[in-house]
Amino acid sequence: MTYYNTNENAGEYLREAWTQTAKQNELILQLFVDNPTQGYSPEDIESRCLDLGKIWPLTSVRRAMSTLTKQGKLTKTNELQRSYYGKNAHLWRLNDQTT
Repeated sequence: MTYYNTNENAGEYLREAWTQTAKQNELILQLFVDNPTQGYSPEDIESRCLDLGKIWPLTSVRRAMSTLTKQGKLTKTNELQRSYYGKNAHLWRLNDQTT
């Protein structure tokens, strides 16, 4: 779990933020586990989360994917696709050792 407490939150609010971050990481990892050969951009994952009723900011999705990459669970590839912002976006895949 990685919550960047840049606002110096404390108490119950901080505990809730930690819990929410862990849930985001778990769900996002599960999307990759369920489709181990598929590459996803952060925007793809945000869209899939929306389909599941999870309204999370794209920045939170990116944070989770970065955390999962640092943990060795995901791999950022050199593959690019056009994002809905019109820019190229890297794709991530499940790390081979995670499955």
